[in-house]
Amino acid sequence: MSVNEATREEAGPTVDRTAVLGSSLPRMFLAIAVAVTVVVLAVTHWSAVSAGAAGLARADSAWLVVAALGTASIWIAGTITQIGSMSLRPPVGRLLAVQVAASFANHVLPAGSGGMGINIRFLRKHGLGPGAAVGSVGLNTLVGMVTHTLLLVVAVAVSPSLARGIQVPGSWRESAARAAEPAGWVLLAVCALLLTAGLVAAARPAWRRRMAGRVVAAGRRVGEELRRLWGVLRDPYRAAALWLGSFSTPLLHAVILYAVLHSLGVAVTVGTAVVLYLVVSTLSAFVPSPGGIGALDVAMLAGLTAIGVSSAVALGAVVGYRLITVWVPLLPSAFVLAVLLRRRII
Repeated sequence: MSVNEATREEAGPTVDRTAVLGSSLPRMFLAIAVAVTVVVLAVTHWSAVSAGAAGLARADSAWLVVAALGTASIWIAGTITQIGSMSLRPPVGRLLAVQVAASFANHVLPAGSGGMGINIRFLRKHGLGPGAAVGSVGLNTLVGMVTHTLLLVVAVAVSPSLARGIQVPGSWRESAARAAEPAGWVLLAVCALLLTAGLVAAARPAWRRRMAGRVVAAGRRVGEELRRLWGVLRDPYRAAALWLGSFSTPLLHAVILYAVLHSLGVAVTVGTAVVLYLVVSTLSAFVPSPGGIGALDVAMLAGLTAIGVSSAVALGAVVGYRLITVWVPLLPSAFVLAVLLRRRII
């Protein structure tokens, strides 16, 4: 054996540097994209950020601390909810970090899709299959919608006059009416089914057999994942975590709004803040935007003026709410996302 061969054997197996670099480049680009996104968001919304900072500089700092603690508690509530919606137990610290990172993604992509994608990637990394990961996040989202609706119904029943007093632009009401119109969705579903049936009928027999096999296999996987999710719901501890976390999230947002209003000298009750947040957040959902920025702001401004808050103070409260829930946590959540990408946790 030559000296060179002996040296290679002692050195052990060689590492394919090209493969390592190829796998790390996408993560590096993602980390750079996160940093660029933070800068772009700060520049494009700088006037709102500076106005909010100026307004909060004269606010009661004790109430602002309460609002900041409420923002941090939302991450904890998200962690509890996610624990209750899955069949495995990942490290709680990592899961909390994922919720912090997901808050940044939700401010970049609309309708919470960014946070869903990050949670799915995390669950896949910890051994869940694609169907189980999507099912877990989907269950989390579904329970969140149910709890938000239940809280809204209770709030409107308790304070119907307040809910009726909140006025929103007419275009939003038209959008909500169109979204609730079932005929359009039924017609779209029928057209999609007819198109699918036509494509299947025109396909070759071999292709139809392959497609039938894939459909059957997909159906089996879906059935397995549904049984697994049902097992999660039957666990009393997981079910308690799922529902407790889901109920806590909108209530914590209302607490943040309540604290911001009191920091500016607006004496509202907790019940008023809860009803106001539930109503305006539901209305803003009909206009999907990254993190609800824009839609929620307009609805919240209209709601605050409807309950008697002056326009100037209402604007300061909305900007302050956004500053505490979005802009202040933006940089740390982006940093956490970059670290998770760097360490291949997601």
